[in-house]
Amino acid sequence: MIIKLMQFMNLFFCSSSGNAQKESMYDIVIHHLTDHVINFGFIGTINERLFCSKFFGIFDMRITKWVLMMWLASFLCIIVFVPIARVFKREKYGSKSIWVNLWEVIICFIRDEIVEPNFDHHYVKKAMPYFCTLFFFILFCNLLGLVPGMSTATGNLGVTAGLASLTLLGMVGVGIVKQGLLKYWIGLVPTGVPIYLYPLMLPIEIIGLVIKPFALTIRLFANMTAGHVVVIIFLYLVIMFQSYAVGAGSVVGALMIDFLELLVSFIQAYIFTVLSAMFIGSSIHSH
Repeated sequence: MIIKLMQFMNLFFCSSSGNAQKESMYDIVIHHLTDHVINFGFIGTINERLFCSKFFGIFDMRITKWVLMMWLASFLCIIVFVPIARVFKREKYGSKSIWVNLWEVIICFIRDEIVEPNFDHHYVKKAMPYFCTLFFFILFCNLLGLVPGMSTATGNLGVTAGLASLTLLGMVGVGIVKQGLLKYWIGLVPTGVPIYLYPLMLPIEIIGLVIKPFALTIRLFANMTAGHVVVIIFLYLVIMFQSYAVGAGSVVGALMIDFLELLVSFIQAYIFTVLSAMFIGSSIHSH
C-alpha cells in the first residue's frame, strides 16, 4: 500500500499544468484500468523487433501488461501444482506437508462443492482438470492485481470475455456430444411447450444461452475493476485535501478496501467457476 501511495504521488506531482489535479486523476485511473503495450526492457525489445507488424494485417500481437499478467498467472499455476501433483502421485496415503494439504483442501472443495453437484458422478474426474484450472487461473489473476506494480488481468473485458467464451463453448460442445446436434438445439425449449410456439421459444432460448456467458463477463470485470477504482479515489483524497487527518483516514480506508479485495478475489473466482459448472453441467441433459 505504501508503494502504491508513492507511485500515486509521483504521478500526481509530475504533472506541471494548471489543471494538474483534474488531469492527474484522469491519468491515474486510465493508467491503472486500461491496457498498454510494454515498451521497455527485454519484452519491449521483443515487441519492437518481432511483433512490430500486425499478424495477418489485423491482429496486434505485441505483449501488453495484461498479457504479461496472464502469463505470470499461468506460470504460477504450473510451479504450484506440478510439484503438488507429483507429491499426490508419490504419496498415495496423503502428505504431511502443510503447503500440500492447503491446496488439497481447496481442490477438494472445488470437487465437492462445484463439480460434483453439477455433473453425474462418472463425469466428475473428466471435468475436474478444467474447473480447477479455471478457478486457480482466475484467482491468481485477481491476486496479482493486489501486488504493487502489477495489474489485474481480469479487469479487462477481453480477458473475461475470453474465459466466458470457453464456458459457452463448453455448454454447446458438451450438449451436442451428449445429446446429439439436433436434439440439443431442440432440447433448449422446455418440454411441454406446444409445437406451434417453437419458432418463438427457440430464438428466445438461444438468446438466453448467449446471455449467460455475457453475464459472467460483466460480473467478473465489474467486480475486479470497482475495487481498484475505490482504492484510487481514497488515495487521491490525500493529494486533493493535503491534510494529515484526511491522509490518515484515506490510507486506512484504502487498506480496508485492499483486504476486502483479497476476499473478493476468492469469491469472484468461486462464482465464475460454479456458474460455469452449472451452465455446462445442465447441457448434459435436455430441459
